[in-house]
Order: sequence, then C-alpha cells, then structure tokens
Amino acid sequence: MTLKTSEPPKNTEDTHEKFDYARFASNLAVPHIQPYFIYFQSLKVSLKKADINMSLEDYISVAAVTSAAVFFFMALPLSILVLLITGSLFMSLFLSVFGAVFFSVLIFAFFYVYPGICMGEREKKIDGLVPYATLYLATISGGGTPPIAMFRTLAKFDDYGEISKEARKIVEEVDVLGIDMLSALKNAAERTPSNQFVDLLWGMRTVEMAGGDLRIYLHEKSKAALARYKMTLKAFQQKLSMIVEMYLTVVMIGSIMFMVITAIMGSMGGTDLSGMIVGSQMALIFFIIPIVSAGIIIFIKGITPEMK
Repeated sequence: MTLKTSEPPKNTEDTHEKFDYARFASNLAVPHIQPYFIYFQSLKVSLKKADINMSLEDYISVAAVTSAAVFFFMALPLSILVLLITGSLFMSLFLSVFGAVFFSVLIFAFFYVYPGICMGEREKKIDGLVPYATLYLATISGGGTPPIAMFRTLAKFDDYGEISKEARKIVEEVDVLGIDMLSALKNAAERTPSNQFVDLLWGMRTVEMAGGDLRIYLHEKSKAALARYKMTLKAFQQKLSMIVEMYLTVVMIGSIMFMVITAIMGSMGGTDLSGMIVGSQMALIFFIIPIVSAGIIIFIKGITPEMK
C-alpha cells in the first residue's frame, strides 16, 4: 500500500504575477507619446544620478498615465461639487475641466522635477561624506592595497551612506559583471551627482592608469577635502547667524511692534476698527508667524551640510 504525500498548498502570490505599474503604464502610453521622448532626454541623466532605477520611457509613461488618471478622477467630482455650489452647468463644466487640467499638469510637473530633487539630496549627502570616505581610503591604502580591495572594505560599512552604495556598485561591476576597475571607476563617476566624488574617482583612475602612488594621492585629497569641509561649516555658521538675526529682528520684534501699534489703534477707533484689528492680530499669531517660522526651518535644513 503506497502512501500519497500531500503537497503543501501553493502560495497564490507566487502563481500570480505581481502587478507592475511601470510596465502597465509603458504598454499603455508609449505607443502614443513615443515621439515626444526627445524633449525629455535631459531626464535620462537626472534619473541615473538620482539613483532611480527606471528607464526614461517607463518614467515618462508613469508620469503621463498618472496625470491622465488624476484628470479623469477629478473632473467628475469637481463638476458635481461646483454644480451644487453655483447651480450653473456652464460654470460646473468650465471649472471642473480647468481644475482637473491644473492638477494634472501639477502632477506631471512634479514628476519632471522629482529626479532633480533626489539628485540634489544625493549630492548633498555625498559631499558631506566625501572627506571622511577619502580619509578612510587613505588609511587603508598603505602597503599597496589595490583599489578594488579598498572599495570592498568601504562597501561593508553603512556609515558612509551613498558613498557605500556607490562602492557596492563598483564591487558588483568588477566581481559579478567582470568589468575592469578603470571602467568601473569611470561608470561610477558618470552616475554620481557629486562633483567632489567625481573628482576623487577620476583622480584615482588617472593615478592607476599612470602607475602612480595611490596612497599619496588619497592622503593629499583627504587633506584638501577636510579643509574644504571646514570652510563649508564656517560659511554655514555665518549664514545661520545672519538668518537668526533676521528672524529675531523682522519676525519676533516686528510682530511685537505690530501688536502694540494695533492695540493702540484699537483703543482709539470704533467697534468696526477693533474687529478688523483683532482679526489681523489673530491672523498674524496663528497663520503668518507659524508659516514664516516653518519656512525658515525648512530653509535652514536645506542649507545644512551633511554630517557623518
């Protein structure tokens, strides 16, 4: 008598292919928008340097399909809302189409600038870590250590953030894809958004091609990078002091003066003027000051150098 072993139930997630929105959008949009890809060639470099693993065709297709979906999903609700408020069919159609087009263009514009935003963030992070990574490479370069061994060691540490990611890509290209070290350094220099890191990689490649001493080069580059980083911190300190002084002078003292002057005017005026003054004071306290303060905080965060 033979016993039949029951097979474990198959996972339905494995039997069904996961939905790929990028592929769906590409299949849907590419036949219609392919002639327009030539106008977005600059995005190809931005996508590469922003570390967005999508082709230009897939990215533009996702942007186009998403914008079209926003248009169709917003047009009907907006038309109903405007019709209920105004009671005018013409205004309903006009404002719904205008609003849907506006938000669709806004979404597409966001897709267009998003790679540049990511590229700027990566550049800031890499620039802040280049001095430390260069110093580390200079430290482990003694004894004739080959460049690939340096990047293997650097790739093991997550403390160097985006630079560690780039080191892993270099190691993967050499060890897995079989690309020579000079070509891997060239590829890394072409996909990184940081000019400082580009300069370091091209310099290492030039020294290797010329048969020079990489240890001396890295020590000199680490000294120059640390000196540049100190100057960046000093300049940031001066900017921060100026911003704080402007905030205290314009926002805080200006607000106090406004409150005092409006209080005096309210005591001298009538009931209508007092109501207007109270409204302006409430707007200043609950809207203007918080919005200005939040804007200054975001601005300071944007100019703050990346620190390890």
